[in-house]
Amino acid sequence: MLCIPRVLREPGEDLTGPVGVIHQFVEMPVQEVSPYDPVTETFNARVLREPGEDLTGPVGVIHQFVEMPVQEVSPYDPVTETFNASTKVTGCYPAMGYSFAAGTTDGPGAFDFTQGTTSSNPLWNAVRDFIAEPTPEDVQCHKPKPILLATGRAKFPYEWQPKIVSCTVAKIGGLVLAAVPGEFTTMSGRRLRNVVAKSSGAKRVVLAGLSNIYSDYIATPEEYQAQRYEAASTIFGPHTLDIYLNKYVELTNALIQGSKLEPGPQPPDFSEQLITLVPPVLWDSAPWGHEFGDCVKHPQKHYSYGDVVTATFVSGHPRNSVRHGRWFAAVERLESEQDDAWTVVATDADWETKYIWLRNSKILGTSHAVIEWEVPDGTPPGTYRLHHYGNYKYILGGIYPYHGFTDSFEVT
Repeated sequence: MLCIPRVLREPGEDLTGPVGVIHQFVEMPVQEVSPYDPVTETFNARVLREPGEDLTGPVGVIHQFVEMPVQEVSPYDPVTETFNASTKVTGCYPAMGYSFAAGTTDGPGAFDFTQGTTSSNPLWNAVRDFIAEPTPEDVQCHKPKPILLATGRAKFPYEWQPKIVSCTVAKIGGLVLAAVPGEFTTMSGRRLRNVVAKSSGAKRVVLAGLSNIYSDYIATPEEYQAQRYEAASTIFGPHTLDIYLNKYVELTNALIQGSKLEPGPQPPDFSEQLITLVPPVLWDSAPWGHEFGDCVKHPQKHYSYGDVVTATFVSGHPRNSVRHGRWFAAVERLESEQDDAWTVVATDADWETKYIWLRNSKILGTSHAVIEWEVPDGTPPGTYRLHHYGNYKYILGGIYPYHGFTDSFEVT
């Protein structure tokens, strides 16, 4: 497992460092990414070299929207691993606790908030109530969590946190995948995986977290009592996990038995109400004597393995088009000089390339893009070029595509 710390960068450092860490991990030999044995102080490559398991059998998926605050379920007993049908528990309107603002050990918060807080503060309660005041029922429902933000009552500019979540169970042969709408703590995840495995009889159960919607953390009822960061961020109250365990058992049973479930209440659609604090692109312009896509700094004529090919282009703002399924930069190899046929061998999605956009003048709207390609070992010798794609915004309105490429160069 690769662990990337929450605080990745020093002030002023760009993201190429962390990306490089991930790249190095992906490119590591198998023995370096195998499980580490502290006894022999070696990596156990056997695990990754074992033959895989074929997934055979039926494929299916079931989904339901769930309104969490109105759910009433039987609590789960982790000792007997059964549901206690003699009593019922409910969900709460979404709310964040004081310890949420304390952050975590590896990412602490500000002010005087600390983890494990189970009492409120009149000053912060006044700030909370100015934004959105929780009802007495909310306060009682979330105990022992003191409410710092009554997110379920906040309406401006739209709902702060969801009340309706998306729950899915999928089956691929002997593998069952539970797609969950939040971050389950380790013990919460184990309990969910166990109840799904018991209901499905599957040999493998995988949890896919943060699927379809985000509803913060899901702590166990025991963890909730301690009110550390994850518990304070469990927004539907102390029985959030109980609701999910009941619901995923219901979904799993319906999937295995082939029965139908109601789709559940539709979540609100805020797509027409979204706001952004990112200023819009006003216009783009090319420097005098140039067009968009012109290469103003061409590569050298010859490169070898490990060299970095660099070119600079007259560019438009990349936010003019996000280019879904396409790219801003490509590396192309000449296949036929007679037909002027080129093949894409790398794009800005590849590790060895970089696409860097810089605004030259906010007033004039001029900008340029730098494309870099570090020639990988084993690149076939031949003729190559860098190709830049983009869109520019005309000062009188309209967004138009452009492209341009460098002079060719040789890789030997």
